[in-house]
Amino acid sequence: MSAINQPCNALPRNPPRRRGMCPGVLAPMEVGDGLLVRVRVPAGVLPAASAKRIAELGRRYGNGLVDLSHRGNLQLRGVAAADMAALIAELRALGYVSEDAESEAVRNVLTSPTAGLDGTAVLDVRPNALALDARLAADRDLHRLPPKFGWLIDGGGQAPLFDSSTDVRFDAVDGPLFRVGLGGTFEGAAVLGHCRPDDLVELAAALALAFLELRQTLAEPPRRMAGLVKALGVEVLRERVSGLLSCPYPSHAAHGPLPSPAGQGRDIPPPQTSSPPLRSSRANQRFALTRQADLRSAESGGGSGWGQTPPTRHFLGRQPSWPPVSWLGVAFPFGRLDVDRLEALAALTHEIRITPWRALLLAAPQDGAAEKATALGGILDHHDIRLKLTACSGVTGCDVGTTDTHADGLAIAARAAGLLEAVRMVHVSGCAKGCAHPGAADVTLTAREGVYDVALNAAPGGAPWRSGLTPSEAVTAVASLSEADLSVEELSCVR
Repeated sequence: MSAINQPCNALPRNPPRRRGMCPGVLAPMEVGDGLLVRVRVPAGVLPAASAKRIAELGRRYGNGLVDLSHRGNLQLRGVAAADMAALIAELRALGYVSEDAESEAVRNVLTSPTAGLDGTAVLDVRPNALALDARLAADRDLHRLPPKFGWLIDGGGQAPLFDSSTDVRFDAVDGPLFRVGLGGTFEGAAVLGHCRPDDLVELAAALALAFLELRQTLAEPPRRMAGLVKALGVEVLRERVSGLLSCPYPSHAAHGPLPSPAGQGRDIPPPQTSSPPLRSSRANQRFALTRQADLRSAESGGGSGWGQTPPTRHFLGRQPSWPPVSWLGVAFPFGRLDVDRLEALAALTHEIRITPWRALLLAAPQDGAAEKATALGGILDHHDIRLKLTACSGVTGCDVGTTDTHADGLAIAARAAGLLEAVRMVHVSGCAKGCAHPGAADVTLTAREGVYDVALNAAPGGAPWRSGLTPSEAVTAVASLSEADLSVEELSCVR
């Protein structure tokens, strides 16, 4: 592995702050270890040759670290300002640089990472995603959208995006049609209606323009679609785009029950796993999560309250488990790998898919790819307890963090396996802002000035169960919950 140039932890720390923007190639974000450069990969499809070249660029211009984001993007870390012009030129040659920062900022299209690989899906949505990405880049009227305004196109199948929250979502259902939802997850979004696949791009553009116009009628213009729907309702938007809807007024009476996320309920074999059973029936009970953990709103970025991914979503390891294998799913703790690992994984396939679960899919992998990926530190088992951990970059990559969140999270995994088997998420946050997960988790460690406050069933900065603990003390405190083997009721009474 390459020698990673870690930043000096003695650099002055800044207070938590809302940046109000998303990084890009043309608008990198300054963080604790240099510039963070987010590469938007259309439809999440990254040819192996491009992955190898990006790894080379990360080695040459960055500190060698690569992050996988919750929105299905790839991020290079530790880039120096003096090297940005050269990096931009190299990425432009690969086709990953927009015309300007404004067109780059609105290209936030989350796509089914298994599109074209999963035979149980309703649609291969790659053409739709690529067409929407191109329209967002080219249509200057759409460049006025807020920088975090997002789109989602889900073809369904074995690994659907039903719990990813966004502003406008298109979920494939039998027909084929797209069920159009506004502001949230599949279940939480307001249903606008249905559209034909050929109308998706025009409908998306019409919704974007309607959002931009209608938000200006409010005293405090919302920055997300959920806020507009809350203020004005769905009907005013439906009236603006009714000509592009195939089923403009969906109802149980007219169409029967609304369809489930595409692919749900199909015959999908369970993944092969060697995970041991849970320790006991008591440990098998989850903490009583708050509603915030289960239903994070579109306003805060969305998520389902699990760590990197729910264990019920089958995409890691060999999929399907019988030959021929369509893809090999490989995760890394906290979605962090380095350029050597990215390069080595690219050598095992012709194409990599980037997922919103901070993992990679190797399309049609070579023989022996699973063993090689495991040797590289990859996680191929959905039940690996490290997937229950969530953490920001901490002191090693953020100018706010004061603790090594990744190291402390892995220490918890080493000492609190029983707890991680039983819960959905343990969140180690470098500050009260909670960038990795702004909602509640079963156990949340919030850092401040080198120590942690530990809270149960709370968001970062929530009322602590234990406060002012050194990192080692915090790990010990969390491990004590595992050793106590408490029930849900007993855990809720822990003081």
